Amino acid sequence: MKKVIKNYLAKLQENDKKGFSLVELIIVMAIMAILVGIVASQVLPYMEKSRMSKDQQQLSSLCTDIVSAISQADGTVTSFGPTQLSSCDTTTGGADWVTELGLLRSSDGTTATPVATIESNITGKFKSKTAKASPDISVEYNNTTGQVTVYCAGGTVDKLKVVSE
Repeated sequence: MKKVIKNYLAKLQENDKKGFSLVELIIVMAIMAILVGIVASQVLPYMEKSRMSKDQQQLSSLCTDIVSAISQADGTVTSFGPTQLSSCDTTTGGADWVTELGLLRSSDGTTATPVATIESNITGKFKSKTAKASPDISVEYNNTTGQVTVYCAGGTVDKLKVVSE
């Protein structure tokens, strides 16, 4: 009987030795926290680049719409320098490309959407810090080359600039 009790106590003591101590768990958690900190510092810049790329896509879509509107305009569109999109009207460029742009954005195809509404729809989708800093969109057209440039005035213009080919 004594032997059975000793064996039983020995098994209980073996079971107590299984598992992790509190100190070991704290050390593992500290190591994990350090690794997460290192990984986060490496990933965050790429997240901002991703947001800027998404904003660039928004501007590219607008640039395509403007190129299409200029090509469909009734009159000859003359060159114009950087002009804020919300202040563009039917006199900008000497033709009605702004009206065409509005028609491209309308849901029923017959009513024109104000250009300021088009700009606010796009700027509302901006995600990057640079574009949110100053979300004003500017448009420029060169009649000689047929080149349309659309850019966001916020932050670094060269990073949020689209030029039609």
